[in-house]
Amino acid sequence: MKSVFRLITVLILILSWITPSIADEEPQVLPELVSEVTAIVPGEPFRVALVQNINPGWHTYWRTPGDSGAATTLDWTLPPGFSAGEIAWPLPERIVYDSLINYGYHDRVLLPVEITPPADLKPGDQVTLNLAADWLVCADLCIPEDAELALTMDVATSNESDTRYAAWFASTDTQVPLDVGLTSGVSFAEEQIVVTIHMPGVSGERVSRLEYFPYYESVIDYLAEQVISISDDRIEITLTKAFDFEDGEKRLNGIIVIYEDAGEDIVTPIEIHPVVDGTPRVSNGGQMGLGLAVLFALMGGAILNLMPCVFPVLSIKILSLVQQVGEDKQQVRAHGWVYLLGITISFVAMALTLVALRAAGAQIGWGFQLQSPMLVALLAYLFFLIGLSLSGYFEIGSSLMNMGSGLADKGGYAGSFATGVLATVVAAPCTAPFMAGAIGFALTQNTGMVIVIFLALGIGMAIPYVALCYSPALMERLPRPGAWMVILKEALAFPMFVSTAWLLWVLSQQTGANGLLAVLLGLVALALGIWLFRHLPANSVGRGAVSFLAVASIFTALALTAVERTVGSEPTAGRAVAAGDGPVPETYTTDRLTKLRTAGPVFVNFTAAWCITCKVNEQVALSSSELADAFADAGVAYLKADWTNEDPLITRALADYGRSGVPLYLLYAPGEERARVLPQVLTKAIIIGELSTL
Repeated sequence: MKSVFRLITVLILILSWITPSIADEEPQVLPELVSEVTAIVPGEPFRVALVQNINPGWHTYWRTPGDSGAATTLDWTLPPGFSAGEIAWPLPERIVYDSLINYGYHDRVLLPVEITPPADLKPGDQVTLNLAADWLVCADLCIPEDAELALTMDVATSNESDTRYAAWFASTDTQVPLDVGLTSGVSFAEEQIVVTIHMPGVSGERVSRLEYFPYYESVIDYLAEQVISISDDRIEITLTKAFDFEDGEKRLNGIIVIYEDAGEDIVTPIEIHPVVDGTPRVSNGGQMGLGLAVLFALMGGAILNLMPCVFPVLSIKILSLVQQVGEDKQQVRAHGWVYLLGITISFVAMALTLVALRAAGAQIGWGFQLQSPMLVALLAYLFFLIGLSLSGYFEIGSSLMNMGSGLADKGGYAGSFATGVLATVVAAPCTAPFMAGAIGFALTQNTGMVIVIFLALGIGMAIPYVALCYSPALMERLPRPGAWMVILKEALAFPMFVSTAWLLWVLSQQTGANGLLAVLLGLVALALGIWLFRHLPANSVGRGAVSFLAVASIFTALALTAVERTVGSEPTAGRAVAAGDGPVPETYTTDRLTKLRTAGPVFVNFTAAWCITCKVNEQVALSSSELADAFADAGVAYLKADWTNEDPLITRALADYGRSGVPLYLLYAPGEERARVLPQVLTKAIIIGELSTL
């Protein structure tokens, strides 16, 4: 009976399509073709979207329309060398019509598509993208509509987000499902399908409703109730087979949507890939529970102290510890706990910032701070100032308008706290072993669990220093304070200057030569302002004039931190370049990855200019002729995904493997659906060993 009813429905739809009177009606969908960016940069992927502005009471359809309907189709006509990806379908609504269930959209929907331009475009040219789109729009009746749209864009050396549509894309991104590596299985009964999903931290108290949307038709009965059971970090969904059920493992692929607080808040839609008979798919991070994530965070935080990005700040802290030799033990231990407090509060603040930005639709991860050229510039100023202070150019606390007098009045505890904050900030470019899995797991959980894991990361980072404060034997072995400390203090200025140089190099990758010049001039202005304060005249008139010039110099330095991509400069980040004698990478795009995987194995290097671990690995493991020969012998293609500047596509790719930061090294082997994840601390032997198993 049900099949007869559906047949009648289809016949009605066909009749509605061929009814001549309908063709004369006003269209129910007003389409637009918009771009996320203001210009096309040669070789740099960007997103455009078909916007459907739908009249009230009408709806269009998702990729799987449900019991009736038809999905929107896009037919691109692009200039030579351009390619278009698939639609990134946002989460649909469940549309109930009598005894039919459809999946679709009301009001306005964006259907984003990634466009990859060729690298040989010439700045100054114009490019036109042509789109022929077809869709079915329905209310009490259905009308097929179509449109031919064109979008003309300039070719330039850099681009910006188009402010007219930025909010539209950001809102859509929150509705596009992510693959975070959840393990899931499926089993079959007579008329039922049971999907089991492992999701650490999930609880029935938190979840009010959960819904499954299939990617394929002829799998489930859309009208039948989806029975949900939640217990022991597992979600079990019992579905009813469609009357025309078609078997096949991949046909159970789809998304789950978690509703919280009586349906008011929606967690980001998550892709699932169930494996028949309940065998979990091998994934990274999917099996991790809270206990293991906390353990990994503690271990990763402790190892952070050994990373080169943290060393400059840690060396200052060790110097302060030497200065405390012979002082009251309780006071020394108190300094250790205040240092720990500075680190943990900073990590919690970072966790809350990440959660807030992700809730607002931003695609970010660990190290997102250094994707801002302005923050990189300010950190360069800070390290430069610390270096000048350590070298004796000026004293923080007695000069520069008594900036640090408050720290001295507080007996140095404020200084210990500030050092902990600074250590956390500069730790962002580094990802230590064990950290990636812990942070990747954290960012798929609720806010409370994110805070717990980031707190564990901070505690792990501070514990070695606190333990040193509680070890009389180790304290006794530290040298006694003396004149030698002045020399050591001055020597420690040079790691600060090295850090400044490194930050300036990162800035050059982000902003090009013009941005670098602006901050270099800012450093000169900053040094001039301090010099003027050191030589204030005795008379009041001269003192006021010189003070004004000093303040003006410092404000000039701060003004020059507005170093977003300057007109005429060309950032170097994102360009595929050879690493020494090693294999030469291509620029990563999802479309290029898909094409290369059809031809053979692919190695993907997720990196960033500000990631010191990444740069060390590239020099140690990826920059040898031996590795280049190994890649050539195995037929391995090499892609480089540069995350120096914010890139939502790379962020989503990292999230697919349970990661929120770089480095990440993936090896796609022929015939394997998921990539192999290589260690974060990489060696040439590790890579060649993996290649030998292909």
